[in-house]
Amino acid sequence: MRSVDRDVKAMAQGIDAINKEIDILSGNIKIHKAERMRLERLSAVKSQLIDNPKDCAKLVKRYKEM
Repeated sequence: MRSVDRDVKAMAQGIDAINKEIDILSGNIKIHKAERMRLERLSAVKSQLIDNPKDCAKLVKRYKEM
């Protein structure tokens, strides 16, 4: 099951940081399970940031207020 907290933390980094981290993780030949899961999470967050930027901004704002 996906963690909303982790997704929001990844969203808060911004699209540029997410793209850089995806490039780094994708470049690894041997990838561990944790790295595979991180890559999957980052890819999902990236697609959400592209598809729904306003909703993501609201979610990050609400998360920071907590």
